[in-house]
Amino acid sequence: MKKSYRKLMSLTLFVLALTGAALAQDYDANVRANIPFDFYAGNKLLPAGSYTISVNRVNNNVAIFQRDRGVGTFLFASQNDGSTDGRSFLIFRSDEDGVYVLQNIEEPGLGLHFATKRNLSLAANDHGNSLRQVAITAYGK
Repeated sequence: MKKSYRKLMSLTLFVLALTGAALAQDYDANVRANIPFDFYAGNKLLPAGSYTISVNRVNNNVAIFQRDRGVGTFLFASQNDGSTDGRSFLIFRSDEDGVYVLQNIEEPGLGLHFATKRNLSLAANDHGNSLRQVAITAYGK
């Protein structure tokens, strides 16, 4: 009985390791960005700092993480036009209260948009054009 249990556990660990390796390969570590303000990515508030942004180009999922503090999140995106000048940007929306929300990622040949509840709420409440966009330049690995 113990021998069968050990084999089952070994097989399970092996499958988990392969799954993790396969998932890690789907994300390209595209860019890094120094974000000087706290911001919402999806529904999660992330602190200011240096972030790594990785994109799964098959399904447009995005991983954004700050390794120093061990914080981050995964986001679902829809495609839009990418950067036309060869540079990479993170586009944030900000309201008059200083709430920043990640809205777009633009890279050469790839643009991603995040239609989160917070982004939609900011757009719906912008009666006096008080919203502004802030672009943060991202750089290679």
